[in-house]
Amino acid sequence: MHRKLKYRSWAAMAAAVALAATLLAPVASAQTVADIETRDQLIANQENLLNTYRCLFGVDTDVVPGGCPTPDVIAPGPAPANPTQNDIDVRDGLIQNQEALLNVYRCQFDVDTQLVPGGCTADGGEVDPQVGGGTETTVMDVLSALTVEAEYGGSGYVRADFEHDRGYLCDHAGIDPYTGISFDPSTCDVDHIVAAQEAFESGAWAWDTARRRAFGNEAENLIATRDCVNRSKGARDMAEWSGRIGSGVCEGTELIVEGRCLLATKTVQVKTAYSLSVDTDEKNALARALEGCAGHSLPSTTTEPIAGTIETESDCHPAYSPCLPNLPGDALNCGDLTASQKPVTVLVPGVDPYRLDRDGDGRGCTS
Repeated sequence: MHRKLKYRSWAAMAAAVALAATLLAPVASAQTVADIETRDQLIANQENLLNTYRCLFGVDTDVVPGGCPTPDVIAPGPAPANPTQNDIDVRDGLIQNQEALLNVYRCQFDVDTQLVPGGCTADGGEVDPQVGGGTETTVMDVLSALTVEAEYGGSGYVRADFEHDRGYLCDHAGIDPYTGISFDPSTCDVDHIVAAQEAFESGAWAWDTARRRAFGNEAENLIATRDCVNRSKGARDMAEWSGRIGSGVCEGTELIVEGRCLLATKTVQVKTAYSLSVDTDEKNALARALEGCAGHSLPSTTTEPIAGTIETESDCHPAYSPCLPNLPGDALNCGDLTASQKPVTVLVPGVDPYRLDRDGDGRGCTS
């Protein structure tokens, strides 16, 4: 007996199925904007359905933009003006990756299983709700399920779209998890384990700004590091970064075994949760790294923070970045903010209860 989903999931499913049917028709050799728009809408519909499953069954809820129980509806961004066959191929790969994750949820929770090609296997590993992988499934198995495709080479990357407000991770001294080097707040950076540009080239090019911001602020993808280590890593994936630092204060240091395993397992976890792809070189590099990690267990999303971090503050106003106190009315002024809280980003244009953005350009307290 299949569980009954909320109306929103059925609506998303119907839209996804209808759009999927249109993709079965042959595609003309000259790609059109309509070809792209059809796929982008299907990607958005499938992501909305994934979020419905996540919220309904308490799985990966930290991935849902806006949080549960009323997640934001993801809408496609603008299509490229002159689409190419590569634009089509990249989108088709993302659609397949989303469908694979949807089928994991369907089989685990016995819902819509009639939609799973070939049905659910009786001897499949038990799915771990925290990561969408499995308690009996190794990281290598999860890595093998990621979509493999060349990195997106188009334009549109804006670093500010992926900004985070978790600078407090550097409030205390700690140990760099990649190299074992100690740091204090003055030599600390907050690192995106899967770099923002790497995410963009692996599928985030198709996301709207809200989705990119949610990824940029994803707790599972942020970690306190020594500044020279973070800057050596930069936007490189595991195939592009050797882990050895060639210059500066940290010259001669390199990834320790624990750091290599952390980077590899977290990369697989985050890319799976966000339906991001890997290219062939990155997949091979991740596989080589994981071979040296005993058990290949995926890290839990509920583990204690690493040394040098503190817990997330919970009472942040949802309209602003970085974290501002959630006070009633317009009780906060620019003069009440510290230098580290300025300038302020208004996350939704026109929603500025503290009236910090006087000129309406999306940035407040700039002077």
